[in-house]
Amino acid sequence: MKEVLVLRDLECIKAIAHPRRIDILNAFKSIPLSAKQLSQLLDEPHAKINYHIKTLYKVGVLDLVEEKVKSGIVEKYYYPTAKHIVIGKNALNFNSDAENKNMGDICISKFENMSNSFYKAIEENDIDSEYIANYNQVCLSKSEIKELANTIEEKINEIVLNRKHDESEMKYDLALITIPLDEKCKA
Repeated sequence: MKEVLVLRDLECIKAIAHPRRIDILNAFKSIPLSAKQLSQLLDEPHAKINYHIKTLYKVGVLDLVEEKVKSGIVEKYYYPTAKHIVIGKNALNFNSDAENKNMGDICISKFENMSNSFYKAIEENDIDSEYIANYNQVCLSKSEIKELANTIEEKINEIVLNRKHDESEMKYDLALITIPLDEKCKA
C-alpha cells in the first residue's frame, strides 16, 4: 500500500466525490473487504456497493487484493491503494485562456512540473529529508535574489562539469524558488 495517492484528473476526483464512496473508503480498517462485507457494514444493497467498488477500482483508488471461491461464487476482496488520498492542484486548473500566456503561466508550468515530480517521489517513497536542502523565510532585495540564483547556477555547473560519471547517479529536479510574501521586512 502506498502512503499517498495523488489524484490528478477530474475522473478520479469525481469517483471519490460521491458520499457513499467516501463511506466505502472509510469502512476499510486493516483488512481487505468484499462487496458483500461492505454491503453488510454499510447497510446497503450488494449491487449498489458493487457498482461503487467497481468505479473506485477503475480509477485506481481501490486494489483487488484477493479472490476466493465460495460455493462456486468468486468473492473479490479490495483494499485502498493508499493510506492518504490527495487532490493534485493542477487537476482543478480550469484556466484555458490561450491569450493569457505570460511569465506567470510559464512559472506556474515550471512549478507544476516540479510539484508533479515531488508528488510522484512521495507516492514511491523516494523523498527523504536529505532531498530538502533548505527552507528559509528571509528578507532580500531583487538584486540579492539574482545574485543567489547566479551563485547556485555557477555551483551546479562547477559540480556537473568537474565530476566523474558514477553508476549510482540519478537525475533530479532542482529548483530555487523565491516567492514574495505579503509582508514587509522590519528593520
